[in-house]
Amino acid sequence: MKLIYEIFHKLKNQEIRQLKHKIQHASFEYEKVGKLFELVTQYEEKEEAFYSQALYNKEPDNTFRVTKSRLKRMFENVILQDRSLTGYSSASINARLQARKKLLQGEILLGRGAFKASKNILFQVISTARKYDLYQESFQAELLLYRHHSVLTSLKDYQKRTDELLKANRMQYLIDEALIIQYYITNLMRNKTLKEDELAAVREKIDQMGSIAEETQHPLVLSGYYLIENFFLQTVGKFAEARDFGEKYLNQLQAGDGASSPQRIANAYAQLAKVSLQLQDVDKARAYCEEVLQRVKPDNTNYLIGLELQFRIEFYDQKYDKAGAIAEEALQHPRIEASKQINAHWHYYQACVKFKKKDFKSAYQELDYTTPLLMDKYGMNPSLRLLEIMILFELGHYDIMETKILNLRQYIKRTQKKSLFRPQKLIQILIQWYKRSYDFEAAAKANESRLAELAAYHEEHPFDTSELELIRLEEWMAQKSLNEG
Repeated sequence: MKLIYEIFHKLKNQEIRQLKHKIQHASFEYEKVGKLFELVTQYEEKEEAFYSQALYNKEPDNTFRVTKSRLKRMFENVILQDRSLTGYSSASINARLQARKKLLQGEILLGRGAFKASKNILFQVISTARKYDLYQESFQAELLLYRHHSVLTSLKDYQKRTDELLKANRMQYLIDEALIIQYYITNLMRNKTLKEDELAAVREKIDQMGSIAEETQHPLVLSGYYLIENFFLQTVGKFAEARDFGEKYLNQLQAGDGASSPQRIANAYAQLAKVSLQLQDVDKARAYCEEVLQRVKPDNTNYLIGLELQFRIEFYDQKYDKAGAIAEEALQHPRIEASKQINAHWHYYQACVKFKKKDFKSAYQELDYTTPLLMDKYGMNPSLRLLEIMILFELGHYDIMETKILNLRQYIKRTQKKSLFRPQKLIQILIQWYKRSYDFEAAAKANESRLAELAAYHEEHPFDTSELELIRLEEWMAQKSLNEG
């Protein structure tokens, strides 16, 4: 039933009406399919036994599975119709789907011996592919024509076509290699806090992609390279340079070539919003964020990315009521359950808002939903533990804090390398505070040199506003010390 519900949630109202009409006028054998369709439209997903009992008054068997399979096929057919080939907002996506359809038609005609008709269609594919920079479709069409001409072309002309096709093959290989590098690095950097040696390896990969972009000058590779450079430079704290590549990325997409789409343009604005926030240009960050939210559908997962940007902007601008409302909206989003990590992030954000609003009990309750974040031992795990310790202090649970602090020290010793300066320094500061019975003023004096080292470190490595650590331990302790004084 999961497959049925996944497709059903993607259907448009018009497509649902179309399905209802088709089922109502279908033969009697589709009676049970119609009843299953009604159940799907009325209920959220349930166990198979529920539907089988409603239809056949018995546990699921092959009869029920046939009915379920027929409904799934009807759902698929209403999406996978010819109209779906032109149903995207991006002209390049529509062109690619149409080109692939014609490519298949051309290959079938060629195999049946209808050579002229095949050539006509394949030339259409090549023409469309050149217009939208569809390198794979162009190469496949050229290859089919090349095979067909092998017995119809002179040796000299065929040698020329061979050289051209080998060059196109190299281009296709390079473009695919660059895109694979981009997807890999994007996934890696979004899901893991990288150590110094890992960042160096990523840097090499990005330079490799840059060389390919320079050689091919393909719009898809150029835009991907600008994006990944922007992403990497943000990670290593070079935000002014990141902004330059973000603008290059946006300009490349706005040129209107085959790499452009509303989703990619929204992503370009998202990256510029992040950098603007980091550079403390809050007004510009808000403007970029609005551009993001205007370009994505509210029920899309990408809308959550826009909401996260909006949340961070309001949080760092100390608009905690607005930030909390955004977090609540995100936690009600239909796609929030698609990823445990995404769900956990938003509960962490809500915990930070409640902490800032001094609702410490509710903040502590939010942490119950953040367990998936503990998977990232190099970044998210220590940040989450630090927030928990701060909340426990505010709640007066000093007996629990001792265990939490000592466990965090052991954890950092076991998992963190010396190259990760901030976690190492924070645990040293925390231990001094613990040894002085949580006296902030005494801890501040004992940690004077460590706090100076941490401040100097962040002069060279600016604190990233896109990191999970929204509430910084040293700032909280400094404020507490002032209050005590």
